[in-house]
Amino acid sequence: MATIIIPFPFRKHTENQREISLTGETLDNVLDGLLKQYSGLQVIHDQPGLLSIFVNGKSVAGGADNWADVAIADSDEISLIIPIAGG
Repeated sequence: MATIIIPFPFRKHTENQREISLTGETLDNVLDGLLKQYSGLQVIHDQPGLLSIFVNGKSVAGGADNWADVAIADSDEISLIIPIAGG
C-alpha cells in the first residue's frame, strides 16, 4: 500500500491521521480512494492548485490532468504539500 502524508491543516478531515495507506495503480486512483474514505478532502480534487504533490520526493508536474499518468507502487510515499509564500 502506498503511504499518503497528510498536511496538518487537512488532518481534521482524516481523524487526525498523519499517514494513510491506500492501494491504487495510479496517483489518480489513490487520490480517488482517499476522497472516498475522507470526503472532507474534496478540495484536493476541486482545487488541485492548492497543493503540490510529491511521489517519493519528486514533484508531480502538470496538476490533476496528469495524475492518471503517474504510476504508483505499494512502496511509494505520496506527500501532499501546501505551498507557503512569504514576504
